[in-house]
Amino acid sequence: MTEVPDDPLLDHDGLGLAALVRNGEVTPGDLLDAAMSRVGRLDGILNSVIVDCADRARDHAARVDPSTPFAGVPTFLKDLVDLEGIRRTDGSRSMLGNISPASPAWVTAAEAAGLVMAGKTNTPEFASMTVTDNAVFGVTLNPWDPELHAGGSSGGAAAAVAAGYTPVAHGTDGGGSNRIPASWCGVFGMKPSRGRLASGDLDGTHPVFKTHLALSRSVRDNAAVFLATQNTVRGPLGNPYPHIDTIPGLQGRLRIALTLEGPFGDVPDPAIQAAVEDTARLCEALGHEVVPVDHPVDGEEFYAMYSGIFLSRTVGMIKMLEEASGLPIEDSGLLTRCTIDFVRSGDLLPEGTATTAEAARVALEAHMAGFFANHDVWLTPVTPGMPMAPASWASSDPFDQDRSQLSMGSLPIANAIGGPGMSVPLWWDDATGLPVGSHFSAGPGRDELLYALAFQLEEARPWAGRWAPTSAKYL
Repeated sequence: MTEVPDDPLLDHDGLGLAALVRNGEVTPGDLLDAAMSRVGRLDGILNSVIVDCADRARDHAARVDPSTPFAGVPTFLKDLVDLEGIRRTDGSRSMLGNISPASPAWVTAAEAAGLVMAGKTNTPEFASMTVTDNAVFGVTLNPWDPELHAGGSSGGAAAAVAAGYTPVAHGTDGGGSNRIPASWCGVFGMKPSRGRLASGDLDGTHPVFKTHLALSRSVRDNAAVFLATQNTVRGPLGNPYPHIDTIPGLQGRLRIALTLEGPFGDVPDPAIQAAVEDTARLCEALGHEVVPVDHPVDGEEFYAMYSGIFLSRTVGMIKMLEEASGLPIEDSGLLTRCTIDFVRSGDLLPEGTATTAEAARVALEAHMAGFFANHDVWLTPVTPGMPMAPASWASSDPFDQDRSQLSMGSLPIANAIGGPGMSVPLWWDDATGLPVGSHFSAGPGRDELLYALAFQLEEARPWAGRWAPTSAKYL
């Protein structure tokens, strides 16, 4: 493969590119041109960027303060979040005419840190699948193998980072949406603690499960976005954790719990098991104690709680869409089959399900607090299976709750208890050449601990030099 002329820029992460801007070696406009050139060359294959924000981005790039952490580094915003003056579709035909009136606090903070929103990335309709596919824009494919899914629901963001469009891109995570595509695309993905970062919703609320942060090639870029977008609101509905300026280094030996099986007792694919076991050995080599443990959560009970909270909120969506179209959602042409089945399942919930489920979630928080009192970190697979072909799972298929639950594995536990979780790209499968992430989670508020461990793992086994075949490094 022949490297392309803009290769020198690919040797830098976001903070490195910002340093070039401050040194006068490049301008924010140069970086934006390079990013959009890569999109133009590669996105006909990958289909990750679905909304062009070039005019708005050029205006912002011309005004960027070079002293900001990211000083004009182009990035991409998941199309599940508002950006003032730009269309937001949530991957749905029902929202094609929706223009965002304002940007939420998370976006404002990211832009204040110097990040330039160059476009918006693809997502499944209303983030309702763990792969990225919808009836409006189609499927996002994996830079490591364009015959496979990139994962979801932040699949567009993960593919954009893995392909080298940008070193860092926004993603949301309500049950693994950052971490699944990070694993499948060989990048770093983080879900922060609940309320820790600024809200991505216009009304300023912080949903029980969903958080905002980033997928990135380097740990330090991700940590810098974390620091720049901390929630400054205090009080019961704000940030319950102290504001920090730096991520401290890792102190001492960690006690790391290791669980290979999923919450339903499912056994991971051999490649994934090999990856996680290798990660465990790496952690031991770094001086940490790794302790195999049985899965601390019953899958049936957990997913009854998780779906009870999640699906109880779909009834309002049904009513809104039916009033707008004057038709049942099945006949309106506004939603895909998968989404219709998903939201209709909320109608079937018994009365009082949301209240009962919330009580179960609070009980889970207490249970996992005991678990994390005995273990600093929990190591598990990200998903039990390897990336799949688009033909095997599409938005036109019926909603498959069992498949969705299996795809998410243990990941939503971090969302439910409000703790951080991360997918770290430490393994590439010899047989397929595909990346396999390892998942680490910790108790609520221990984001700094995970970042410190990620820095240590990145130093021990650097991944920055690994580039996907379908990337700006080669095409």
